[in-house]
Amino acid sequence: MMTVAELSDYLSLSARSVYRLVGDLPAIRVGGRWRFRVSDVEKWLLKQRHASEPQIEPVEELGARLRLYTHIKTVNIFLDVPETEVSKLVRTAIERAALTLTESPEAAAKERLAESIMEREALCSTALHPDVAFPHPRDPEKSPIAEDQILVVRAARPLEFHEIHGYKPRIVFILLARTASLQLLWEARLSHLLHREGFVEKLLSAGTPEEMYAVFTSSSQEPDSVLKTA
Repeated sequence: MMTVAELSDYLSLSARSVYRLVGDLPAIRVGGRWRFRVSDVEKWLLKQRHASEPQIEPVEELGARLRLYTHIKTVNIFLDVPETEVSKLVRTAIERAALTLTESPEAAAKERLAESIMEREALCSTALHPDVAFPHPRDPEKSPIAEDQILVVRAARPLEFHEIHGYKPRIVFILLARTASLQLLWEARLSHLLHREGFVEKLLSAGTPEEMYAVFTSSSQEPDSVLKTA
């Protein structure tokens, strides 16, 4: 859940503008104050995409047909990493990742990217599943990346994401999209896949980056009729 102040900061809008959105943007009254579900905010943002913005990939059902494997590289899949803190895991993954950046020096650009991810995480936990989290930059359009990329990290032990339900994921997808719309489509696709029986188990049991990557290529080729809707 997000407060008015948190949502104001996240959307770069005044608190007054956020209050005006109530109704169009689903909100819950708690103790006389408005609260917003992160999932509702992200769905609302997806609807705000400009009509002129090109569709990344046609989808008949949100998240059902978008493919992730074209944005995943085996070199950017890190298995059973020893870090026990989210901030250290994110920074280490960004440092190790093979990324095409728009700024230099590389170390400074990667540090700014990691800081943006942790700033977003501080607003509200991205652990949206007991075993999976989707960290991403606070403002994708300002990220110093020249290529949309997904980093896949599997921690050796469950991580504390300070999620309200107590979720402690081991699988972390670091979403490095250059637009918020693509990031949201990735999240929708991941949410869709997480409802497929055995998908998370395959991620947890993959023995090599190649096996982890194969989970996505095989998932993309199975008929949609066998998928469970998100």
